[in-house]
Amino acid sequence: MGSTKTAPVDIDLYLLVDKETGLYNQRFFAKRIQEEIHRYTRYHSPFSLAFLKLPPTVASKDDASLGRFLRQLGAVIERDTRLTDVISRFGREDIGVLFSMNGQRGAEVPVYRIKEKINQLLQEEGIEGEARFVVYGYPEDARKIDEFVEKLKL
Repeated sequence: MGSTKTAPVDIDLYLLVDKETGLYNQRFFAKRIQEEIHRYTRYHSPFSLAFLKLPPTVASKDDASLGRFLRQLGAVIERDTRLTDVISRFGREDIGVLFSMNGQRGAEVPVYRIKEKINQLLQEEGIEGEARFVVYGYPEDARKIDEFVEKLKL
């Protein structure tokens, strides 16, 4: 008799990951945010989104240099986030972090640490300016987060 056990599903990482940076892509990011909204609706578990704002000089990099630099940034961010958090590229030089089950105030400490390390990296790379983060919490900033998800789904 044959086994009723199904074969494991091979997930093609290219469907989830940005090939240049190794970070999650915007499609996966939008899906994970929707899952967090659902979790909030069901369990009242807040979450937050942090958007990295890089100096304008970063945008002038060619695609290959930008990809390498964003890979470095992703590694910096990954060291100060939890396994449940999601780091994503959602635009040419845009990076977002979903802090799962962690409200806006709970994201302040890791965002501060990450910002300091990114600014150090910018300085080491000879890039003028500083990184900033814009942080939104759910449910406080629900409308802004919902609008962002709609834009990602285009």
